[in-house]
Amino acid sequence: MADKLDIETTQSTAPNETEQGQWSELPSLPLENIYSFLTRQDQANMSMVCRKWSQGYGSPSVWKTFRFNFTASQVSQVMTVVRKYSRMFRHVEIDCTEDTKRRLIKSWCRFFIEFLQILTSNSQLLSFKLRYLSDSVRYIGTPTYINICGAIADFLGSQRRLERVEFEYCSLKFHDGVKFLRKLSEHSRESLTHLVLRGFISLQMLDRGQYSNPVQQIPKLADLPSLTTLETDYSLIFENMVTSQCNDIQTIKSCKTRVLSKIILHCCYVSLEDEDFRGLMSADWRYLKIFCPDLQVDLRITTTSETHQELEFLIVPNMPITRLEYIIDGLDEETGPVLLFDHLLSCKTNDHLVTLHLEGMWPIQLLSSTFIPFLQACKKLKCLKLFIISSASVIDLLLKSWQENPPESLEEVIIDVSDVNEDDYPILMNLTTEYVSLLELAGLNLK
Repeated sequence: MADKLDIETTQSTAPNETEQGQWSELPSLPLENIYSFLTRQDQANMSMVCRKWSQGYGSPSVWKTFRFNFTASQVSQVMTVVRKYSRMFRHVEIDCTEDTKRRLIKSWCRFFIEFLQILTSNSQLLSFKLRYLSDSVRYIGTPTYINICGAIADFLGSQRRLERVEFEYCSLKFHDGVKFLRKLSEHSRESLTHLVLRGFISLQMLDRGQYSNPVQQIPKLADLPSLTTLETDYSLIFENMVTSQCNDIQTIKSCKTRVLSKIILHCCYVSLEDEDFRGLMSADWRYLKIFCPDLQVDLRITTTSETHQELEFLIVPNMPITRLEYIIDGLDEETGPVLLFDHLLSCKTNDHLVTLHLEGMWPIQLLSSTFIPFLQACKKLKCLKLFIISSASVIDLLLKSWQENPPESLEEVIIDVSDVNEDDYPILMNLTTEYVSLLELAGLNLK
């Protein structure tokens, strides 16, 4: 079984002077390197040997990064170490991989719950990451799912020092996801600075008749006053975290600024058919910028189609997008990129944009006529990553435009050209030779 619990640990308590003096002479980096090259069995054996280092384990020089693989063949050994040293854990990562088989899932769940209970009783962590729980959820029944969620909630409720929490691809029921966020806002509100919610809840497990009350319980951004970075899907939970903040008249009047400075917003095949998910309006972003004056948005869109409705839903005025990643599988041959670049200009996205990543089946004939003017309007753009289908003529136009009218702020350009045919290859090589050195002299790093 390839399931694993990756546990990264740091020191717990300060050792006495004698112990620290002895152990400080043993450098930690060689230990970490040796450990990383060992087989899983040898890693387990090394972990067991460390039981004899019990006192010395408290040394800052030694107790930095040890990973314990939670597998079927080593689970007893690992749990022995966890039970003995959990008070020293500071960073815990749990991966629930797809190799969790139905016949082993009950045993895995039992140890997983016990592991969480040990953390609840013994540990005060600085960071916690849970990934791919969805791969295991599909194999377990409702009672086991309830027990796992209860153990996670109890663990989160026991923590007072969490600085970073990540949930990735867990596919929780809506009310359980809200419960976890409430635990964080109640018990780690002053310490939490970094929160990741990717694939946090399952739309398939969303009972629309029963989530109206949980929606009202979603924490506001004000409930996490130390949060500096939020990475999340564009979801009902994210929408309500923001809109509940913006609708709070008292907060608006007092205008208490927050330290939130970065939102990484993932929009992967967002469905516009959900009548309960209206999206954030321009006014929401305007108020959010009042609360968080240093806010920057990293917007990452992946889609199979491009329409006015979708663009107007995802990108609105007052949205401080400093990084835009736009990946699309198929565009309309006549209007595709015109829609995108015209909409970005109408929203004044070009006023904020620092990094632009474009990838997809771009209609290359239109790219030069719409893309070049848009780039010239981006006065703060420093990095451009462009993934296009081979077209030597368009690349020639693009490079020539930069030679004639060098972008004011652009520092780095990466152009990835695919489907290069034999006729275009020598032309592209000549263009590279001709323009790269000239543009580098102008201060542009072209790859």
